[in-house]
Amino acid sequence: MTTTAHIGTGEQPWFVIHSQSDVYQYTPRIHGVSQIYRFQAGEHSDATFAIPDGCVDIMFDCTEQSPSAKICGSTVCAQNAKLKQGHHYFGVRFMPGMILKSFDISTKELISQRLNLFDFVQDKTSLLEQLVAPQDFSTQAQIIEQYLIHDTIVAPSSKTQTVIEAIIQHSGNIQVAQIEQLTGISKRTMQRLFSDEIGLSPKAFCRIVRCQSAIRTINQTSDLRLIELANDLGFSDQPHFMREFKKLISSTPCDYQKQILKSSYASRIHTR
Repeated sequence: MTTTAHIGTGEQPWFVIHSQSDVYQYTPRIHGVSQIYRFQAGEHSDATFAIPDGCVDIMFDCTEQSPSAKICGSTVCAQNAKLKQGHHYFGVRFMPGMILKSFDISTKELISQRLNLFDFVQDKTSLLEQLVAPQDFSTQAQIIEQYLIHDTIVAPSSKTQTVIEAIIQHSGNIQVAQIEQLTGISKRTMQRLFSDEIGLSPKAFCRIVRCQSAIRTINQTSDLRLIELANDLGFSDQPHFMREFKKLISSTPCDYQKQILKSSYASRIHTR
């Protein structure tokens, strides 16, 4: 029932559900970048959560009166995204474990952090002015692509990437012992590398990917039975699924499903 395609790109459904208007997304041909996006925060911006996705984002507040930019690390549970109603946000989401070399900071150091981008980059005035100027999404995407291709995207070690790929391939429904068998990477090495490079344990990353897989399936399936989804993802029972979902997504699966249907989720997203 679940699909592994694009699970590693990270999904932030509350940005879509609580947006004031349609959301625009674009997948550039840049290795390590999963998505470029734009949306306007709606009236429920104070209830808009960032959920765990294992990814680092650069998010620009493009409101002319008070522009700003943040580097946002993955959360480990649902956290308020601190968006401002009516403000226009433009962002770049990297693949899990990826980050720009020029930032000189690790994804581990960014877990659950929101840092000022311009403490890490020098050409801040030019970049911000270009993105804030009134223009369409395609133009903004071109600007940030040009910025990204002149930098280097740092990836985790090949062993860590192998483990990440194995976890994503199994939608997070895999035990560390199984990963060890599949990849030939010992549990001890796996734990050390994930802690040093990602800032999470392999088990924690499995939890993130499993819940990301759950929300993606709910987003795409209108007549989904949640008990079947829980079983498909390997949860021991439905209450376990509900507890885990609530912690990571800030909603019960049932309430989340209702919000997806009520908001006409899929029709609000425009992919370029």
